[in-house]
Amino acid sequence: MKILLVQLPTSHFGAKELVYPLGLSRLSSLVPDEYLKHVLDMNLYVDPWEKLHGVMKDVRPDIVLLSFRNIDPLAGHQTSYISSLKTPAKMIRAMVPGAKIIVGGPAFTLFAKRLLMEIPEIDYGISGEGEVVFQEMLKTPFELEKIPGLIWKNRGDILHNRSWEKTDLDSLPMIDAEFFRPSDYLGKNQYVAVMGIEGKRGCDLKCSYCTYPYLGGGQLRLRSPVKIVDELEYLKKGYGVRLFHFTDSVVNRPADHFRAVCQEIIRRKLDIEWTGFFRETDLTGELLDLAVSSGLMAVYFSGDALTDDGLKVLNKGMTKKDIINAARITAKNGILTMCHFLINLPGETLDHFHEASGTIDEILEIHAPAGNLGAVIFNNIRLYPNAPITNRLIRNGVLSPETDLLFPVYYNPEKTSHFLHHLESKCHEAGVFSRLSISKTEVF
Repeated sequence: MKILLVQLPTSHFGAKELVYPLGLSRLSSLVPDEYLKHVLDMNLYVDPWEKLHGVMKDVRPDIVLLSFRNIDPLAGHQTSYISSLKTPAKMIRAMVPGAKIIVGGPAFTLFAKRLLMEIPEIDYGISGEGEVVFQEMLKTPFELEKIPGLIWKNRGDILHNRSWEKTDLDSLPMIDAEFFRPSDYLGKNQYVAVMGIEGKRGCDLKCSYCTYPYLGGGQLRLRSPVKIVDELEYLKKGYGVRLFHFTDSVVNRPADHFRAVCQEIIRRKLDIEWTGFFRETDLTGELLDLAVSSGLMAVYFSGDALTDDGLKVLNKGMTKKDIINAARITAKNGILTMCHFLINLPGETLDHFHEASGTIDEILEIHAPAGNLGAVIFNNIRLYPNAPITNRLIRNGVLSPETDLLFPVYYNPEKTSHFLHHLESKCHEAGVFSRLSISKTEVF
């Protein structure tokens, strides 16, 4: 029995930034020895379609597992990655009609039933975490009705076993570094860490626009700090990986777990660097200093609103003061800092926009002396099915319940859509002036 595991294109077509296929690599390590295994990360090739065609022609697999991570690129781009799934599915079906096509991954989980309707070539889908489901599907025979999280077809109907088992994070399989070689990814990115590391899954925050609780569950499931650092050490010593990104929704919550991870890295003297998304309300100067000692080289914030009213709309559970305090902490430390904000939120008025502009001015002023503000990224809200803010817009008659959210849909009222660009211009000016040491009062 021949099985092919494929990581589908996960970023802008032609983009140079690579991400190691962490989830698919873990599943690859679970393939039983009696299978003849082949793998392909389409992101590694200039022409991924020619490469897939060649692999299909040579291997002619019995089973193909497609990992679909991103539904679209965000950042306001009206681009869909559906073709990254539809084209391979159609190619596989045309070239090897008898192959069973299985699809999983975060993007698939968000739109599982809709994607099986959109792409009839798919035979089975894995909704949610794949470690348990995938192993069950490779058993012969298997009972479709008893596999949690499986979505499948039966006489024209699409059936969905909605309850899936949550993986014990301390039993996560090791990555398959023999087939997905870390060396194929290192040294090729300019901006982002290639290698992800999992410290936890799930999220107990209830941000109104976010899909993390749906994807990983509404409770934090923590991985043992020793297990986390075991994997860091394995990848550093065995494969030369020195820069990591924590894939956690928030890396510094809960504080005691975060502190234990940092202390374990320090205790082992790993000499690595890492990045992650931080929650402003849970950041202290002491914790940040500890993180930097363990190798933290960049902080990512996702405050997402620049006004107190906006933070309430997004159900962030924080205030503008928390965002400002976090800026002061990172500026004092000097750590490279990136901030993400959502603009043109429901209910915002011109007064809110003036307030948001003032908040940005304050953030820029705080970071200016240290020169540690790497970027401020602005976006509009991408609307996902069943997200609280999506349901609210439908109830209020702002969004039609018939809107197809499979393709990029953003909340961005035209009358005030220009404000995002105003803030981008403000930050661009500040960045250029800072880099060239130009004072705003300088006379030319």
